[in-house]
Amino acid sequence: MGAYKPHRWVPVFLAAALFLTMGQPTAAQDVIPLFPIGGTNASSGICVIDIESGKTVAACQAEQFFVPASTQKLITAATLLMCHRPDWQLTTRVFYDGAVSKRGRLHGNLYIQGCGDPSLGSQYADTPPDRFIQEVAAAVKAAGITAISGGIVADDGAIPDNPVVSKWLWEDVGNYYAAGCYGINYADNRFAATFSTGEPDSRPTLLGITPEVEGLRFYYPYLSTNRSGRDSAYIYGGPYEYTRRVFGSLPAHREQFTIKGDLPDPPHFLASQLTDALRKAGIKVHDEATTARRLHESGLTLPDYETDGHLLFLHTSPTLAEMLRHTLTQSDNLYAEALLRQVELAVAPTATLAGSIEEMKTIWREAGFSIDDATLYDGSGLSPLNRITPLMMGQLLAHVARSGQGGDLLPELLPQPGEGTLKRFMAGSTLSPALHLKSGSMTGVQCYAGYYTGKRSYAVVVMVNHFSGTRASVQKEIADMLTRVLTTLDNRQ
Repeated sequence: MGAYKPHRWVPVFLAAALFLTMGQPTAAQDVIPLFPIGGTNASSGICVIDIESGKTVAACQAEQFFVPASTQKLITAATLLMCHRPDWQLTTRVFYDGAVSKRGRLHGNLYIQGCGDPSLGSQYADTPPDRFIQEVAAAVKAAGITAISGGIVADDGAIPDNPVVSKWLWEDVGNYYAAGCYGINYADNRFAATFSTGEPDSRPTLLGITPEVEGLRFYYPYLSTNRSGRDSAYIYGGPYEYTRRVFGSLPAHREQFTIKGDLPDPPHFLASQLTDALRKAGIKVHDEATTARRLHESGLTLPDYETDGHLLFLHTSPTLAEMLRHTLTQSDNLYAEALLRQVELAVAPTATLAGSIEEMKTIWREAGFSIDDATLYDGSGLSPLNRITPLMMGQLLAHVARSGQGGDLLPELLPQPGEGTLKRFMAGSTLSPALHLKSGSMTGVQCYAGYYTGKRSYAVVVMVNHFSGTRASVQKEIADMLTRVLTTLDNRQ
């Protein structure tokens, strides 16, 4: 397929379905009626492309730019499948430097060499969250080390960038779904704060924070309770800042109610957890935990442990296919951001957000499909400033499906109605077995993109921005429209 060129017009005599940009049907006999979605102030774009022919068979305002929300994860996923095999895995290594005495004292440090693996200690991996720490402790014992004269150093230098995206909303930063992306990610980079609540408009009581994070200060003098039963609390705080402030309200009359925030420094947290585990196992560790970033900011240089040291332990992640399946089904922003950084790490020793996005665009250019016209600020779609057209997204999905570069796998990685973020969307529809979609939502935004494999296979994209009704009503409108369009297309075969 040639480089992407935006279509400026679509002839009315196409045998496929056609919708004018204002949503009014033409008099052509084969046109499927389409009506505005989301209310009078909403803008909606729809694009359905026949994968085999590459023709656009249904479109409404498909060349306008929309906020894609989490459907943008499809671009990240498709790019990774172009870079790596589905069974590719990330590797976190543990080294030590210095000599081990006859009495078992290591005259040096342990180093955790991170690669940005989002699954390390993740509750969504198939292994217990503390498996990594327990296996490293066992490897230390197996090496005959009984004491460490230095300490544990978390080398987080693989991603020496601002952990959070500058184009994210401030109300999101500090919350679990906007967790920063680091050279070492651990335990989903999150903690849980549990409260008890009393009467409406009263102040909740903090019961505890899990896991315990040394130095974390939690302020919530303006947090209250509400009658609505909704979680309307937001945690505020940036990377490496150990003060977290909570504003908003929690449901009243709850013995326990938990909200989740992001860890201020996951690499240091992991190094500290490993230090504690070794000490509890009877292995003396002299120094307190630190990270490559902290050493650098103190004017110290990280030793060349990889050349001069010894490999102690090697940890591998789940496969790329497994991580992408979780990312797309649960719409995990941390996984998406960490996997995006792997695009640049495949060709460079370190990765930044800007460098990873540019490398992603380069990959698509070289594949003969440019996404340069899209405005992309992250890999997860959390930024409200991202922009892409339904036509570009649809053509990208169709291109991937035809190219053989992971295209046969991508639909299988997407949730179907009744699964993940599609749990309530079209779950009882007769079309459900043939739908594989990624949802995307934020305030005033509801999007879906993916594949329909009926009598013919189609790439399907629906984007609604600035809707004024309830989200449930917009989702029903989208479901009704997709049912009408896809059923009509099937009946034409």
